[in-house]
Amino acid sequence: PSDCAAHGGADAQRDRALQVVEPDQLIDRIQTVGADLVRAAPQELCIGNIVRRVLHIVREEVEGLMREQENEGSAQVAGDSAHEAGEKAAPKPTLGSFSTAPSLHHLLAAAIDQLREQPESFEMGSAVQEVKQPIIDGVNELIDELGSLVHSIAEQAPEHIHAREVILTMGKSRIVEAFLKRVAKTERQFEVIVADTAPSYEGAEVARRLSEVGIQTTLITDAAVFALMARVNKVIIGTHAVMADGGLLAPAGTLAVALAAQHHSVPFVVCAGIPQLTPIFPTDADDFNVLLSPAPVLSYDETGTLEVDAVSAAGAETEAGGRQVGGEGYAADSPNPVYDYVPPELISLFITNIGGTHASYIYRLLAEFYSQQDIHLRALNPTRM
Repeated sequence: PSDCAAHGGADAQRDRALQVVEPDQLIDRIQTVGADLVRAAPQELCIGNIVRRVLHIVREEVEGLMREQENEGSAQVAGDSAHEAGEKAAPKPTLGSFSTAPSLHHLLAAAIDQLREQPESFEMGSAVQEVKQPIIDGVNELIDELGSLVHSIAEQAPEHIHAREVILTMGKSRIVEAFLKRVAKTERQFEVIVADTAPSYEGAEVARRLSEVGIQTTLITDAAVFALMARVNKVIIGTHAVMADGGLLAPAGTLAVALAAQHHSVPFVVCAGIPQLTPIFPTDADDFNVLLSPAPVLSYDETGTLEVDAVSAAGAETEAGGRQVGGEGYAADSPNPVYDYVPPELISLFITNIGGTHASYIYRLLAEFYSQQDIHLRALNPTRM
């Protein structure tokens, strides 16, 4: 879903670029459309990331053009000033006299005076046609990057997985699946342990797909992760988003795997594309989480003996420690969150489509791909879900 959302967001912004005539107008419209897309799917953080990437492309092209115009204007003014100063110079010197060129101070002073006298000609809305095509080309490059993202990450797999290693993974990630299958093409023998990722049990499907390509695969329950971590060489997982502090918003259960890996000193490796980098700090992880129906955890048939009543649940506690409800049954709470927040200190390495990096360097990537003025736009911040 994140991949589709990212492609859709980039396509929408490219179409918007084709319809406007002014760069500043384009930025306003991208912010407006981006805010609408974020509100439509606030849990898909990659949509906001793509909007920020497009805004960064627009700002870079416009600012680059403005710098070129300013440099050309300054050079022309300086040349005119030098010419005028030469015409007003003293008469031609005799053989016994010296000629001096205009000083740098006089040239700069004349240039500044002429710039002040000129009307504002370097506004963002000028020379529209010069930036329109570069902006469209930049967005097309972004769309191409999204299309080749999985392949770019998978091609790095042989550098990280070696012969006879045991890899543990959990969750259903197209990137991680391609990453492991790329190593299988080298005919390198290795083993993969897949946690079943209850209650969705997506791990069973992942294990089946890996075994179909000849990878030795073992499916285990989530509860067995800690017991088997001692024989694991690396943990490789995917993620929903990488936050500004280098932490993860990953499938529920990932935090337990990360803590087990830290306890056994096992490298914890995350495969994530650049569009998953989110320049937002997780001040409250619950703001980014989603609670699903408790049915996969506690089925409706099992609730027959559990009379859940929020009002009656405040009754006296029983000897067993439960809360008595109406004389029979016990109150029960069955939260089913989608994501876990994994702090950056538990992560050993990020593998992105532009190479590997550590969690402490995520801020550099954010500064490279996002403009500072677009990071804290209130319209682009996710609302509480």
